[in-house]
Amino acid sequence: MNLLKKIVAFDLDGTLAESKQQMSEEMADILFSLAKERKVVIISGGSFHQFEKQFLPSFNIKNSDQDLIYSNLYLLPTSGSRRFQYNFENKEWQVTDTEEMPKEVRLKVLVVLKDLILSGKYDMVPIIAGDEIIEDRITQITLSALGQHAPLEDKKIWDPDQLKRQEIKKELELLLPEVDINIGGTTSLDILPKGFNKAKGLIRLIDNLEIEKIDMIFVGDAIFPGGNDYSPYEAGIECLKTSGPAETVKIIKNWLE
Repeated sequence: MNLLKKIVAFDLDGTLAESKQQMSEEMADILFSLAKERKVVIISGGSFHQFEKQFLPSFNIKNSDQDLIYSNLYLLPTSGSRRFQYNFENKEWQVTDTEEMPKEVRLKVLVVLKDLILSGKYDMVPIIAGDEIIEDRITQITLSALGQHAPLEDKKIWDPDQLKRQEIKKELELLLPEVDINIGGTTSLDILPKGFNKAKGLIRLIDNLEIEKIDMIFVGDAIFPGGNDYSPYEAGIECLKTSGPAETVKIIKNWLE
């Protein structure tokens, strides 16, 4: 192990797994190995329900290393505005930290987003049966322009260079100065309480663990201005940009070898 860090943090969508897809068994296997040696953090704009679909099914542990690995694993959904840790007594993941968005701000955000969608701009579909375009996650609101469960192929061609979401972000920032807005996934915008982002979520965790920023490294695919993985870089956390899960596998294997 040539990784000189105490804690390794990963984005989920686009980094450990394709958009809204379950993480591969290969990725799970190498994360098992990494979590035996280091503390591992998974942070995402998605809800904990998304972790239950994308991450945890591949990360079921049925061996003698379960206590060690789960004690080293921290799940931070909704950009770290919530933190889950494993409760060994109850045998379940439990919330250990949360930063809620004020109710009046949430209600304003929902109205503005609905008006934007109904305006017909930006090729967003106003109604998708059985899908969610606006997801109120209490601590975060996420806008998914084509719906959470649109085909991955459609998502990839809707805004491949993020230019469309940059325009939406600028428009929303004028209407919603009370929040911070970041680009995430392939078609999403994550809206959080003012001043809150992935960096804040990560720093709250390492402060709780009494670990310094220099002892953490973060891997993400949206490390660019306006991207929801950019704030750790701005906060002075060492970052590695990945092009996707295939490259992330190579990064972790290189550390393990």
